Amino acid sequence: MYLIYGLQKSGISIIELFEKKKIEYKLWDDSLKVRNILGKKYSKNIFFNPKINDLNFFKKIFLSPGISLRKKQFKHLNKINKLQRDLNLYTSYLTKEKIIAITGTNGKSTTTKLIGDILKKNKMKTFIGGNYGEPLCKSITSNKKFDYHVIELSSFQLETIKNINTKISIITNLSNDHLDRYYNIADYIKQKKNIISKNGVNLISIDDKYSKKIFQTTRNKKFISFSIYNKSANLYMGENFILDNYFKKNKKIFISEISSDLEGSFNNQNILIAYICVKLLKLPEKIFLDVIKKFKGLPYRASIIFNSNKLKIINNSKSTNINSTINSIKNYKNIYLILGGRAKEKNFEILSNFKEKIICTYVFGQSASFIEKKINKFLNVKKFKNLKTLVVQIMKDIKKNDTKLTILFAPACSSYDQYNNYMERGSEFSKLIKKHIIDNEIS
Repeated sequence: MYLIYGLQKSGISIIELFEKKKIEYKLWDDSLKVRNILGKKYSKNIFFNPKINDLNFFKKIFLSPGISLRKKQFKHLNKINKLQRDLNLYTSYLTKEKIIAITGTNGKSTTTKLIGDILKKNKMKTFIGGNYGEPLCKSITSNKKFDYHVIELSSFQLETIKNINTKISIITNLSNDHLDRYYNIADYIKQKKNIISKNGVNLISIDDKYSKKIFQTTRNKKFISFSIYNKSANLYMGENFILDNYFKKNKKIFISEISSDLEGSFNNQNILIAYICVKLLKLPEKIFLDVIKKFKGLPYRASIIFNSNKLKIINNSKSTNINSTINSIKNYKNIYLILGGRAKEKNFEILSNFKEKIICTYVFGQSASFIEKKINKFLNVKKFKNLKTLVVQIMKDIKKNDTKLTILFAPACSSYDQYNNYMERGSEFSKLIKKHIIDNEIS
């Protein structure tokens, strides 16, 4: 008997798998609303409350990635490997498939989509799933045969996996994130390292100190390094070109046109990773160049939602950590910066390095007061309860400035204080901006 704990997309996909395989299971979700919805489909006695019942009853417990393994009720179970994620099921059923797995602090989803688009353009049947796309177990229940699986994996999904059999494993970058869930940065990185493949090829950046250390210290694994700053890497990307010293010594690949959805130096990393995968899989460079030229990005990831001679507005609601926000700041000037939500880290003082780029900072949400205290010594800060009142004020403020301005919505915090996810937060910001642009006839 198994328990499925957490009944969002990944949990539902496990139910579908167990139904197909005729495996016995029980269910639980901490949300009464979710239980009531599912209770209409299943018998009420299928629910098993882990808060009042003994979890030792179950052979395995499959937890949603949103549930921490470090809850008190799980402490003894973690020691005996009873706790698993959907990734464990996925890898147990798919042992011979060609898997390309991507993790990292930032850029995972864009990289996943970019690689997926390239494979599909090459007429390959491709499953795209994990933290982005379909839940992993959907690939098992779909009854489809795929040439490749391209999967994005969070640190939460990787916590319970020890050996992952991939063709290509990718670590985009590593920086402080999810420190509200982990003991420290070392603990966070430890989980990310579970993606490293013993038999496949591992791609890793040498642009941040944590990834670089993994590259320098990991032995007996096949690693390819990449960089957007360091030409000594196996592959390097500069302005509109890739320098390849891995597949062919000192080969330059010139890139004549890049989609506006891949704007910003941080996206060069995503392009570079995609190129390496193309070479490893022996795919045509021509198709790679065509895809990055026409690439349609994911919403709320440095999305340009308004652009005129006087004003550019960027919706980067997906920015849930400070490093992501900094990567955005680097690409603009005369910035009206919007931060806020539920802070996952404390080092907002690092924004002092960019004070010459930032005209004013607007903070909102649960951590607004905390962020204000961290940055008000070196930045002009205005505090708000919510986005609605914030946008009203920022639209008034920009009228006082005649230079070309950028409104950058890059919160550096999770959305869970006021929203269900970053997408809901991003959607509200876009709607508020659209309303004010129309109402005020901003050009």
